[in-house]
Amino acid sequence: MNKQLFQIQVLHSYFANGLYQYCKVLADSDTKKLMERYKLLTRMSNGIFSLYMTCQDSVAAFVNYLNDQLQGEPLRFLLVANQEQFVSITDLPLDWCGQVGLSSKRAMAEKTQSGAQLQLKADWSSRTVSQHNVIGVICIYPDDLLVMGCNSIRYVIEFKARAMHWVYYLVNRSQTKLNNPMICNKERYFFDGPESVVLSNGEKGLSFNSGERLFPLEQVPTKLFDLVDWLPASMHTESQPVEHCLIQGLPTPNAGQFSVRQKDANKYMCSEMYIYL
Repeated sequence: MNKQLFQIQVLHSYFANGLYQYCKVLADSDTKKLMERYKLLTRMSNGIFSLYMTCQDSVAAFVNYLNDQLQGEPLRFLLVANQEQFVSITDLPLDWCGQVGLSSKRAMAEKTQSGAQLQLKADWSSRTVSQHNVIGVICIYPDDLLVMGCNSIRYVIEFKARAMHWVYYLVNRSQTKLNNPMICNKERYFFDGPESVVLSNGEKGLSFNSGERLFPLEQVPTKLFDLVDWLPASMHTESQPVEHCLIQGLPTPNAGQFSVRQKDANKYMCSEMYIYL
């Protein structure tokens, strides 16, 4: 009967279900050889990587033996995903171009509804593996498994989506008369603006921006905004201005659709989107 040594779950807030889709956990060459020698098995299902032993020993006895054989060295695994997408969607330092270092030595215990788990904290280190699309290296030390009692250990790696400052440019190419255009959502959050601008192609337009608020990138957008116009009372029979929706569900940023801006000494990510009437 196969016995589980530990699990590694990879999460990313960009994806709708919270799991880092298409991300794999693979043993490096040395760990792969060790796994073949001791007949260790792996399984990847629903974003969870599991490592199993096949011998008849208890899990604690086998891990203790493995720890002696490795002489303090860890089991190393490669975190493999699309490098370009990872950089685009993940909350990373703007000038970072390395690999994520993850180690059981820096694991933080936390309680969840499904039980205890160990959070692996990311270290934004330099590249140590030249292999294409290796975004990180995971080191699991057997002595850490022993400390945890070798009992249903789950390590969790959690990445946060990159947060963006949003800017909309409104270009009125039609005969639509705009009175008091605004961008807002159902929760009545209003963008700053409008301000008159001249675009790079010479067209005149209006700009709206999210102010101090940043929005994380999302695979399936949940933060939707509308372009509305407030019609003065003189244009209709009501005694108060009336909101008229011109465009419902404005475009939202795509991964990779951003530029770097600077305010004072601080750099931030900005996504520019265009609306045409």
